[in-house]
Amino acid sequence: MFNIVRPDSKIDFLSKARLFGGISIGSFVIAVAIISIFGLNLGLDFSGGHEILLEFDGTKNVRIGQVRERLDRVASGDIAQEEGGKRSVETAVQSFEVPTSTSTFFLARIERQQTFGDQEIQAFDAAFRAKYKEFFKRIRYNPDAGDVVEVEFVDNATTAMGKPIDPADLEAIVAGTQHEVRLVRDIGRPDRPRFSVVLKGIGVSVVNAMRDLDPSVRAARVEFVGPTVGRQLRDDGLLAVLYALMCILVYIALRFDVFYSPGAVICLFHDAVVTVALLAIVGEEFSLATIAGLLTLVGYSINDTIVVFDRIRETAGKAQGAALREVVNRAVNETLGRTIMTSSTTLLACICLMALGRGTVLASFGEIMFVGIILGTYSSVYVAAPIFIYLRERFGPKEVARVAKTRSAQFEV
Repeated sequence: MFNIVRPDSKIDFLSKARLFGGISIGSFVIAVAIISIFGLNLGLDFSGGHEILLEFDGTKNVRIGQVRERLDRVASGDIAQEEGGKRSVETAVQSFEVPTSTSTFFLARIERQQTFGDQEIQAFDAAFRAKYKEFFKRIRYNPDAGDVVEVEFVDNATTAMGKPIDPADLEAIVAGTQHEVRLVRDIGRPDRPRFSVVLKGIGVSVVNAMRDLDPSVRAARVEFVGPTVGRQLRDDGLLAVLYALMCILVYIALRFDVFYSPGAVICLFHDAVVTVALLAIVGEEFSLATIAGLLTLVGYSINDTIVVFDRIRETAGKAQGAALREVVNRAVNETLGRTIMTSSTTLLACICLMALGRGTVLASFGEIMFVGIILGTYSSVYVAAPIFIYLRERFGPKEVARVAKTRSAQFEV
């Protein structure tokens, strides 16, 4: 049988446990400092933004790179017009499958930005005031709400005018300000008329920019992710990782014993935090795909740790001191070949994702797993195992250790 590592190998991993333990603690502290100081490059899932589902004719063979290029051009152009100078605008494009359709779909995302400037809001106000005079109260615009303006009238305006306010009239007024209306919603009460006017906004600019690829392109869906939803997604993502770690803690405590659990969970915290810090250093976008990658990383890392722990449990018994270290060393050596084989094959898959999935979430997922696999393999040996030894020696069965020491002294005499 082919073996990468000889079954009878006797590498003394734990002789360097103190050195690598210091390195692990130092890297964890540095990682926390990096995340705290530099923060994370939050993607559109967390920071909020515009989402436009673009539908192309399936026969046009539109490629994702072409869509991304035009989307970047539109986003940067809008910023230049609003602020008088260009700046980097975050965009993202993903292919979107609809099994029942022959069309080609792409989900385009653009960083959250102010859709309307002060002059446009003043133009809305002037147009509505000219039409409704003293019955019109004000225009409300919240940049965090996307392409939406609220039209508010004075109390009992419909009674004073002698007729209800027609949403079609509101649409016609907005159209006179060179904007297209997507939807008009009545959000008020009979005594306090108020309407929400949803404009086509940046969706129109994106669709127009794609017409040279396909004249029949259309926006199948336009949505806006506000900062409140983004914060909720971020918090839910972090809670998902924490809940996963807690469940793993309980699982290991039940499958093994309490001396194994802390090392395994600290190992996972180490892997996740250091991986996130590395992503922050390289400026990688932190999105829902990143959360999925971290959860996958946690699952893979604990799998490797459990294999080592399982081998330790088979032979550890009530061993203490040098005997316990020897058992742990032997367990790591016996599982080393299996660890190298599984890690290497998974790393190859990650390299393929990074190479062939450039510019997509697959590449980001591959990067997270590539770093995580290396960290997970390392931490199983130099984080989880030493913590288990420390807890076992510090809080383990003292009587067994005392008896063993007494017998050792008798043999020496």
